[in-house]
Amino acid sequence: MIYVKNISINYSNKKILNNVSFRVIHKDFFGIIGKNGAGKSTLLKILCNITKSYFGNVFINNRNIRSFSNKNFAKIISFLPQYIDTTLSLTTYEFILLGRYVYMNMFKIPSNDDHVVVKKVMNFLNIADFSSKKINVLSIGEKQKVLIAQVMVQDTDIIILDEPTSHLDIGAQNDILKILKYLTEKHNKTIIVSLHDLNAAGEFCNRLILIDNGSICNYGTPEKVLIQKDIEKIYNTTLIVEKNPISNKPYVILINKSNKKS
Repeated sequence: MIYVKNISINYSNKKILNNVSFRVIHKDFFGIIGKNGAGKSTLLKILCNITKSYFGNVFINNRNIRSFSNKNFAKIISFLPQYIDTTLSLTTYEFILLGRYVYMNMFKIPSNDDHVVVKKVMNFLNIADFSSKKINVLSIGEKQKVLIAQVMVQDTDIIILDEPTSHLDIGAQNDILKILKYLTEKHNKTIIVSLHDLNAAGEFCNRLILIDNGSICNYGTPEKVLIQKDIEKIYNTTLIVEKNPISNKPYVILINKSNKKS
């Protein structure tokens, strides 16, 4: 579905991404991991056709993304960036309805279909009860579900999210990732997500890329990517990688050397 071919980009004479290539297949739950400044957000903005001043090419179903109009592209990929202004004086319902903007007529008047989609998604995410609440009074976890709802109502085959679980407690984080996993398994969506939590990435994603200094270090299943020596080197820390006894997925355990038994 998506083919990223030899992507490179520089900012102020600094190389942010260097000859990055990979494929994302239909219904992938595809994770991008790496430390701060590795180039994850830049890569996602390129995939979303936001950043255009790069070398290389990105193809969706064999079509270069540079050839899409903004409106047509917005019907294929929806994007949740790290930061969205949720201080706006909008109700939750009004905010989510903005995700239907691309389908509205020239006067940008919502149709009955737009309202049906919004209500369906809100019910699915169990957030219909606060549809009339202002978004700026919601909890962090509630806001994140609302942001997920806004990209869901855009009704694209591909959903890209930049660190959607940041600042969430472990329960809210698990809720968000289970929703995204459900969308791949039951609604045939392709999910591309950047994550800081390596254990969440290993548990939920079926394929990963590990980026360091703008280059891909490892690419494949979590078992192939979450390799102890590589993670230790890139994150400059001491750890071990074990198997989760329930899911058999790789699990990263940090080690405090000062607590090691003699």
